[in-house]
Amino acid sequence: MKKLLVPATLAAITVIAIAVASGSAQTAGGRTLTLFENVANESNSLVDNAPKSPAKNPDSASFRLSRGDELVGRTPLLDHKGGTRVGTSYFQATVAKGRKFEGAVLQAQVVLALRDGNLVLEGLAGSTDNPLAVVGGTGAYEGARGQTTEKETDHGAVLTIQLLP
Repeated sequence: MKKLLVPATLAAITVIAIAVASGSAQTAGGRTLTLFENVANESNSLVDNAPKSPAKNPDSASFRLSRGDELVGRTPLLDHKGGTRVGTSYFQATVAKGRKFEGAVLQAQVVLALRDGNLVLEGLAGSTDNPLAVVGGTGAYEGARGQTTEKETDHGAVLTIQLLP
C-alpha cells in the first residue's frame, strides 16, 4: 500500500482510535486511560471514489476530496511514547463533508485489536471537536462504552479515554 502524507486531520482519526489500547476489562467504577501514538508508524490508503480528484497527490493544490471518499489504514498501538506495542488499530473513515483534509468531516469506524480482545469506536473525526464513542468490544472489553479525546504533540498525540462503569 502506498503511504499517504496527509495533514493532522487524518492522523487524528487514528490517534483518537488508539486511546483505549492499554486497558483490560473495565473496573466497576470506570476509569481514565492515557496513551501515546507515534503517527509516523501509520499505514493508510485513500480510496478516491467518484467524482475523482483532478490530482492524485493529497499535498497538491488541485487535490479535492468528495463525499464518499474513504481513508483506510492501520496503526501500531503503544502503551506510551516510545513504549511497548499493545495492539493494532484498524480504521475506515468516509468523507462526509469538505474538499480538503483541513476542515473535512469524516465518519469513522475503528477496531482496536488488542491482546485480550477488541474495542470498537465510532463517530465524527476531522474538523469536529467531537470525541469518538466507545460503542462495544469483545473479550475483556465486552460491553465497553465511553469516549476518547486527543491532544496532538510534535511527534504524535496524547490520548485520553474515559471508560464508563
